[in-house]
Amino acid sequence: MIKHHIVDVKYSKNVLEENKELINSLGNKCLIVTGKTSAKLSGALEDFLNIYKGEYIIFDQIKENPKVETILKVNELLEGIDFVVGIGGGSVQDASKAIANMVTNKTNSEEELYKQTWPNKKVPLILIGTSAGTGSEVTRVAVLSKANKRKSSLNPECFYATYALCNPVYTYSMNDEIRLTTGIDAFAHLVESYFSNKATDVSRGYSIEGLKLVIPALDKLRNKELNDSVKDDLYLGSLYGGLAIDVTGTTFAHNVGYYLSEEHNIHHGFACGEFMEDLFAFQSLNNKEYLNKFLNELNMDKDYIVKLIKDLMPAANVKLTEEEIDNLLPRWDNNKSVLNSYGKMSLEDIRNILIKHFN
Repeated sequence: MIKHHIVDVKYSKNVLEENKELINSLGNKCLIVTGKTSAKLSGALEDFLNIYKGEYIIFDQIKENPKVETILKVNELLEGIDFVVGIGGGSVQDASKAIANMVTNKTNSEEELYKQTWPNKKVPLILIGTSAGTGSEVTRVAVLSKANKRKSSLNPECFYATYALCNPVYTYSMNDEIRLTTGIDAFAHLVESYFSNKATDVSRGYSIEGLKLVIPALDKLRNKELNDSVKDDLYLGSLYGGLAIDVTGTTFAHNVGYYLSEEHNIHHGFACGEFMEDLFAFQSLNNKEYLNKFLNELNMDKDYIVKLIKDLMPAANVKLTEEEIDNLLPRWDNNKSVLNSYGKMSLEDIRNILIKHFN
């Protein structure tokens, strides 16, 4: 169903039981990385502990927008660790990518983490997702928060998981708000990847395949028609989103959205979703033919898609003066995500978007 050129992806509603021999073959001691709640509420942690016969340590301090300073705390736990298991949403999975490499590569500071060349092979890394948004299971990207609160990514090849053990049932316990923000995050990944300057026929295929699952599922969320099938489609769609951005990266909506998460505590998916209408407006104005190709592949209308996301989005409640916006603009000067946006997006375009939303 889901294939990756490096990550061994296994997708099943009984995935841990079906792979218990593989899990136990990885070693006699593992570090389990989680947050405080989702690994337990989802049942994934209990299922893992029921089939793993070795010794384990649980590090459960990962929060949304994981801090480098938190991740560095695992250094005191890494002695004798044979493999790492990340059970949680995108934040836990991103943190686990760094931690699996830290087991074999001494890293004691934020500066070392970002300059690290990771010369020693990481211990095996298992990722078990409990949210349907980031697709982190199949990407090598880890987005972490530095001491200055800025979100900054790492993406060395060694950050790919060894195994992604994917069970959509582990996403069923998400509350409505988290399901919605992660679903919009998956939508943003799929759309931004399509409208990336790095898009290929393969990545566009992933985008369309994922959007054919995610858009109808989000429509059902809008209409309060939530069921297991909708949850399954959101999760599978998020994995296609991960495959897509693994090829292309994201565009301006993600990076401008980082500001909303960092400074205004807006959930990541909602922060990206804030700018989806602007993405379509920019393409409609500058790349109409390419936009029409996208809509034809989906057999959907732009206004329907834009309205769907707007209907699902909570109010951002952010106010910025023009002076504040102008002071923010340098952070997006020559920014890779802005430059990656299909067409020639400028700082003036970003300025106009921010004024429209927040002034």
